[in-house]
Amino acid sequence: MNLETSQSPSSILARLRSETRPEHDAIEAALDLTSETLTLHEYRRTLERSYGFYFSLEAGLAHVGGWKERGLDLTQRQKAPLLEADLRALGAADVTALPLCNDLPPHGTLPAALGCVYVMEGATLGGQVISKAVAKSLGLTPETGGRFFHSYGDRTGSMWQAFRTAISTHVVTIADQDEAVAAAKATFQSLHRWMSAGGAAR
Repeated sequence: MNLETSQSPSSILARLRSETRPEHDAIEAALDLTSETLTLHEYRRTLERSYGFYFSLEAGLAHVGGWKERGLDLTQRQKAPLLEADLRALGAADVTALPLCNDLPPHGTLPAALGCVYVMEGATLGGQVISKAVAKSLGLTPETGGRFFHSYGDRTGSMWQAFRTAISTHVVTIADQDEAVAAAKATFQSLHRWMSAGGAAR
């Protein structure tokens, strides 16, 4: 039996969930966007820093290429345009002047890129909870500054399933899984550093 391909197709997702848990919990605790004491200033600052990270990483991921052939249309999954729309709704005059993150995780190969996308798509799932929280605490709707966290809306489940299928299909060998997990951990860490440096973490 070939040990490189003997694991089940879903094992990459199990590994990602398990092995990135510390990094996931750290960024979630740092941002604390479901707090009832969240202020509009803190929320907007979080969106500004998020824009700088997502814009840079999404641009890098686009260069990997071949996404549609692998069942993923990254154009439909881009979050930077949603962040820009939210910031404009909240009164930002020139979103393009915001600082951009250069401290990006490795994403030049398909396994690494999919590891990065795992973090971004997982954040989209969590965004559904945050969307409800900011609607309650700040009165924001997708039309008034809450589009980023609302993201795919009622398509969230199907979009996540499409991603699960793609990563399970294209990240199978142990070596590729190791690379994807390392990139996912690095994505969480890079995002945490970036958000903390900009004062967005609480």
